[in-house]
Amino acid sequence: MSIGQAQRNSFEERIKRIGTNAPNTMGEVHIGPRDEKTARKGKSTNTVRLKNKKKKVRVGEGSNLVLVPVAVIIGGLSVFAGKAAAFHFFQDGGLMPIEIPVVAIQPYIIYAHLLIAGLLALMFTWTFGLKGMMRKLAVAIGFGAMLFGEIQMIEKFPETYANFFSKDYVAAALKSRA
Repeated sequence: MSIGQAQRNSFEERIKRIGTNAPNTMGEVHIGPRDEKTARKGKSTNTVRLKNKKKKVRVGEGSNLVLVPVAVIIGGLSVFAGKAAAFHFFQDGGLMPIEIPVVAIQPYIIYAHLLIAGLLALMFTWTFGLKGMMRKLAVAIGFGAMLFGEIQMIEKFPETYANFFSKDYVAAALKSRA
């Protein structure tokens, strides 16, 4: 490749200047901020900016301010679903009654709702990524609050409980409260 004559001449001039330690006469170098009036009129000269990539948020990542109330609700809903499942599996009048073939298991059926609710709470905790002591404690608090506060929930929402369980279940629960 050949270099054009103009390029060759400018290159030779630069080499001579460098050899004689002469100052740069090709252009002016300004150091410091621009003139105020000029800066207000024009755009910023640095128009090429690096764009930040948005961080993908995974399930379970977030502040405790949001996830702790969600964890309390998950604990409460686990107990509600566990009691509903145990009612429909093991009580008379349930939708899908299961016959227990072993008589030795019969006395422990009263704890079936705790087993089902515990498994649901563990599954929800794992699914929603509720890691950390505060979030697990919040699930346990919701679990306990629903276990011991179910009567108050039945008093407040009797139609909802009648839809999920039966009217007899709601009547018996309200009668035991009185």
